[in-house]
Amino acid sequence: MTTILAYHNGKMRHLSIQDLFVLRATNPDFSAMTIWVDLENPTEEEEETLLVHFFLFHHLAVEDCQRERVEPKTGDHYPKVEDYHDYIYVIFNPVDRPVEKLDDDDDDDRHQYVAVQFPTRQLNAFLGKNFLVTHHYEASEAIRYARNLCLKNNQTLGRGPDYLFHLIIDEVVDNYTPVIDYFDHRIDELESNIFEAYQVQMLSRILELKKGIVRLRRITTYQREILNRLSRGEFPLISTQEMIYYRNVYDHLVRIADLVDSYREHIAGLLEAYLSVNSNRMNQVMKVLTVISTIFLPLTFISSIYGMNFHYLPELDWHYGYHAVWGVIVLIAGGMLIYFKRKGWLD
Repeated sequence: MTTILAYHNGKMRHLSIQDLFVLRATNPDFSAMTIWVDLENPTEEEEETLLVHFFLFHHLAVEDCQRERVEPKTGDHYPKVEDYHDYIYVIFNPVDRPVEKLDDDDDDDRHQYVAVQFPTRQLNAFLGKNFLVTHHYEASEAIRYARNLCLKNNQTLGRGPDYLFHLIIDEVVDNYTPVIDYFDHRIDELESNIFEAYQVQMLSRILELKKGIVRLRRITTYQREILNRLSRGEFPLISTQEMIYYRNVYDHLVRIADLVDSYREHIAGLLEAYLSVNSNRMNQVMKVLTVISTIFLPLTFISSIYGMNFHYLPELDWHYGYHAVWGVIVLIAGGMLIYFKRKGWLD
């Protein structure tokens, strides 16, 4: 679906692709208009018509836009910004809340859900002097939010494409909050489970959560650098008046990036704690096995002596010999247990 909004002299109207070509050819004030073209899951023909023939965008930027469709297995392009003089090309990665599914191998209902996916999206934007072109193959909450603002108030688009673009990326950054809350909840849950309810599957969950945090950290780091460049006056297409809004979004993203870094360190600590708990648990098991082996060692020695069947063993002809050997075995085992207990080796 392609949506085209044009603002001029306090009025905003919807245009079709054909209307856009006609308006540029017939209206001498076209360069004074503010145009927003949003391509949501466009066809190849729409991409060719608008991106290549109408706006004459560089083929490398168009290839980056189409990467998700042409090479779906490659994944989304990481955030970046490129200056093409007449326009700048920006890629942002909106992030969705991690998807969870039921773990059929987990018998404990309290911990039956594990994160299995960490979905991201690719949002492409071309920002020019009087136009903004957004391109994405999935539905975007940020685009929907900006579109609703434009429909409610024409002046939103009238303030210029740089202001409109700020609204979009501000909403993208704000939508990171549920993702941060998810990781915060999962980390607290894992932290309590490590010490209260040991599970073999916990290691894979910690590593999976760590993988998601590392990926989120990479995305927020790239986008933080992009916003830093957009907010410090590097690109003339962003006015001095609007740069303050970009700095505000940059500050929000810096705080999110700091939280992601702290979560990364926290998960590393959880991994070390899990390994320590696992090591202590293994030591406890080995201690019990060692005690059992130590107790049975002298008993096995006694049993082996009286299992040799030599006829000259004096106890063989003794009426109470069998009972005496069992008494010695019980005394030795009991004495060793009492000795181990006093030494604190059974604690």
